[in-house]
Amino acid sequence: MTGNRRRGLGLVAGLLAGAALLTACGIPTDGQPSTVPTGDVPYGLLDGTPTSSPTPSTTPGVPVATSTIYLVDSQQLLVAVPVQQTQSSLNPLLQTLLNRLALGPGDRERSRKLATDLSPGSAIVLRSMSSGTATIEIQSTSQDPSAAKLPIAIGQVVLTATSVVGVDRVLFVQNGAPARVPGPTGPQTSDALAASDYTSLLAPGQAPVDRTVPLYTASPATTTQLP
Repeated sequence: MTGNRRRGLGLVAGLLAGAALLTACGIPTDGQPSTVPTGDVPYGLLDGTPTSSPTPSTTPGVPVATSTIYLVDSQQLLVAVPVQQTQSSLNPLLQTLLNRLALGPGDRERSRKLATDLSPGSAIVLRSMSSGTATIEIQSTSQDPSAAKLPIAIGQVVLTATSVVGVDRVLFVQNGAPARVPGPTGPQTSDALAASDYTSLLAPGQAPVDRTVPLYTASPATTTQLP
């Protein structure tokens, strides 16, 4: 009995000592939640407390324009095809669009049975811009379009160019001199051509020319001569 009594007294003494230690550390022992002062938290347990991560900065995207090129369907009629390109000032935007037209249909367009009547390997070069008139030269290969397809090929260039705000007409040149090209009805002309000249060659259901707005537009009275 004496041994058991001593062990019991030792256990009680240990529990009392533990309670005293907890109280000394500032940790409540009454079972109720309470706020422990920061200075009473032992062993630096608050050191290295995670902080919120900084919000990542976002870089503004590059402006993109939905532009339009015109390709040819199986009935030899003109169809508008939207293309994405970096938005910029008038002349670079137009030249980039003409370059895209010169490439011809991609896989997606070919799956829609769309083609081009421009000669393979042709280059379409913007020579100058003046008062809404784009002066353009088509540098074709020896494989020129047939006489029947040439008006459509010219229509592709005119409608593509005039889909850009600031371009109202297209004047074709060859080696710096005005070039005679077949108009929409066949007879040749050296006059500047507009989108309205090719309304009859649009495929059924095609909307009027949807104009791309350049990021910067030169004054209509400004003449820009390109190399």
